[in-house]
Amino acid sequence: MPGLYPLRFKEILRNYDFGGRWIAEEFDKQGLPEEHRLSETWEVCDRPGESSVVKNGALAGSSLHDLIETYGEELLGHAVTAESGSRFPLLIKLLDATNPLGEQVHQDNSLAKEQGLKDPGKTEAWYMLRTRPGATIHCGTREGIGRDEVLKALVDGTIRDVMEEQQARSGDAFLLHAGTMHYSHGGVLFYEIMQNSDVIMMLRSHEFLPGTEGRKKWAEKTIRAVRLAPGSECRVQPVIVALGMNRISYIFACRFFALERLDLVSPHDIACAGERFYVLTQIEGNSSVEGGTGSENLGPGQSCLLPASLGNVAVAPNGPCSLLKAYVPDLVRDIIEPLRRAQIQDRDIIALGGERGCNPLIGLIRK
Repeated sequence: MPGLYPLRFKEILRNYDFGGRWIAEEFDKQGLPEEHRLSETWEVCDRPGESSVVKNGALAGSSLHDLIETYGEELLGHAVTAESGSRFPLLIKLLDATNPLGEQVHQDNSLAKEQGLKDPGKTEAWYMLRTRPGATIHCGTREGIGRDEVLKALVDGTIRDVMEEQQARSGDAFLLHAGTMHYSHGGVLFYEIMQNSDVIMMLRSHEFLPGTEGRKKWAEKTIRAVRLAPGSECRVQPVIVALGMNRISYIFACRFFALERLDLVSPHDIACAGERFYVLTQIEGNSSVEGGTGSENLGPGQSCLLPASLGNVAVAPNGPCSLLKAYVPDLVRDIIEPLRRAQIQDRDIIALGGERGCNPLIGLIRK
């Protein structure tokens, strides 16, 4: 059985109306088709019938699903398998919303189970990589908006008007807990991380005309998925920690995932000590990643998975570069404790968890 190493995967592609060719234009993606839109590139994924396929090293041609069955905790980590078993917990993608991305909401775990869905609920987060002038997103509810206003907007077809519109610029981060309404009118290219789930409820009905009885019944059903989440709390302010000449930005953190940005000018080590895997995505510049039985060079827009058992992984920048580091966190050990040691105030740590109504960092910090 070959030893593990940093794993690169073939992108799983999506051709949706909201996308264009922006991902291919901005990033070093190789071998992508030229005849259609590249609305999404799924960087790392294991779903029924769609599992990322390794394209580098001795394990090339193996699916992520097969590797999980073969290596188990060696790949996922004992902390991850204790929570998720052998189910890969994340879906990571690049998303090109050149055009409008429809009004939608995602069920939480409880509602997904109640509805008999095979997937759990879906909390997701967006990190803006590129934006066009004037780009905005709508998320959460405007101040003073209550359930009655949301229900009326669903019936009338004006749901966008009750969401809070916010400017979107490169480097902005939005944490969308399950139940948070969201929409974009386009002009944004972002990194998206989410629970491994495909549940969705659209917030516009094409089946029933606005104001009709059928539309009212649809609205009553749909609003059950909606959290009255203040839009201002969906925008997350990263916390920056200096490590020598390097800079680590903690972007957001919830019970399902955490994301850091590594801005590197000198080598940086990542300890894969058996607890959890990490996924690195290069967003600026170039680097080499060495661990286990192999190494891999990353260019802009390229991702690799670091199996949990690799031990020390060395990330060496080829000039100044930036990567995103995604993982399933232990919120106390991976977020709260290191940030407190770096003299970060508790209020700034709490803010990484987004909306206060479902922010797990609040209770953990108060213990």
